[in-house]
Amino acid sequence: MTLSLRERRRQETARAIQLVTLQLAVQHGLENVTTEEIAASAGISTRTFFNYFTNKEAAAIGAPPAFREKDKEALREGTGSLAKDLKVFLDRHMEILAEDEPILEMIGTVLRSNERARGILEGFLNQERRELTECLCSRVNDRQTAAALACMTIDAITETIYLWEHEDNLTLGAALDAAWKGMITAAHLLVISSD
Repeated sequence: MTLSLRERRRQETARAIQLVTLQLAVQHGLENVTTEEIAASAGISTRTFFNYFTNKEAAAIGAPPAFREKDKEALREGTGSLAKDLKVFLDRHMEILAEDEPILEMIGTVLRSNERARGILEGFLNQERRELTECLCSRVNDRQTAAALACMTIDAITETIYLWEHEDNLTLGAALDAAWKGMITAAHLLVISSD
């Protein structure tokens, strides 16, 4: 899908506002930054700021990269094992996140100190869980199983980012491999303990 020039400009402006917000938040703490300061630093009016974001916490979080339609389709229609197809799906999502590692680091700084920002991110994660549940329903033919898999998958992403932030010299891909290994081991333990 090709974006119109207007939509591309809108996304660029939103991205610029997010970047300014994050830079100010890292320097001063988000609680010490006003929307007026963000708007001035971004070279826009406060009114324009509110055309893009409802508050400074939303501006800091921005719009996290959604799962790509082609990746969801590949997961829905996959012919490999579910574990293999889910891992490929996560690998592709990590590639997208890796394109914005500096932004990811700044968002992490904001999230550690701002509860409202954490709440906004949780809203995005809940939406991703719902989308992934729908995607997996056709694969596993059971909504509860699909929902559990979606939760585990989103948790793997969260754990990946946590490991990446807290371990020295760990790439997002390597962090995902570690989180995935833990997830698979946990799933095996559940199977063993249910016998």
